[in-house]
Amino acid sequence: MALAEGTQKNLKIQWESFLLFCLFFNLAFLPASTSTLQLYAQFLSRSFKAVASIRNYLSGIRTVHLMSGFQLEDVNKYLINISLRGIARLKKHTVRQAEPITPELLYRMYFVLNMENNDDVVFWCLFLFAFFLVARKSNLVPTTKGDIINNRCLFRRDVTKCDDNLVVVMNWSKVIQFGERQLKTPLLRLPGSILCPVRAYEKMIKTIKASLDDPLFLFSNKKPVTYYYFQKKLRSVIESLGLDSSIYSSHSFRRGFATFAFRQQVSADEIQILGDWRSDVYKRYISMSIQDKLNIVSNLKDNFYF
Repeated sequence: MALAEGTQKNLKIQWESFLLFCLFFNLAFLPASTSTLQLYAQFLSRSFKAVASIRNYLSGIRTVHLMSGFQLEDVNKYLINISLRGIARLKKHTVRQAEPITPELLYRMYFVLNMENNDDVVFWCLFLFAFFLVARKSNLVPTTKGDIINNRCLFRRDVTKCDDNLVVVMNWSKVIQFGERQLKTPLLRLPGSILCPVRAYEKMIKTIKASLDDPLFLFSNKKPVTYYYFQKKLRSVIESLGLDSSIYSSHSFRRGFATFAFRQQVSADEIQILGDWRSDVYKRYISMSIQDKLNIVSNLKDNFYF
């Protein structure tokens, strides 16, 4: 129980991969030597594009060694890192991020949906919650039945009225795994705006009746909207707009709000708090256009005259 379910699955895959590699090439796997790990890194580079993925697999091998009572003190970390640097130089790889979903794109998405269709009403509310809550997918909808059983998604009881606005309570996320705190985020009513999350929520709960203990987002047949259907619907809507759906994902909402907030001159600390980021990794979510960069350097131009 010390490890998250996803971590356990990843370790199992990483260990099985390494074990099969060692058995096939007749190499000792416990404890692993420096040369074996170097060979394994090179082997993984045939299928992995990113060196970060190889590092992750090597880290998994280290974890399993420690859990099995073996040390890796004799492994030369310098040689391992040199091997990884060599692989990185040979396999140049640019990390591909999901494109941000901006308020302008959200506006266009609305007119693709059919608001006379009950399921589309639910998806529109889900899209707005994903954007304005700056939420991770795990905050919103379940991936498996286990997520519902273990309260790892939003439920109807997690959304309450506060004056004319809403407050959404998240009890579990990637960074809240032990119930050590709650994340409470307000959603403001935007009078007259298509992008009003409060109005979308009110229409959804009026359209789809459910108990407080039901998942927040339900189809008209009362089955929960899972991440699979969330992603599938998002890509369908994006394609209907004539855009490449492969460059958008559920992260696009999170990245979109961070970018929007940055352009509205919201401070870095405030963006980090809204998105519940523990580190400054949120900076990778902010998309800066050439115009954004031009605005920054333009503010400095007067300082170059003496």
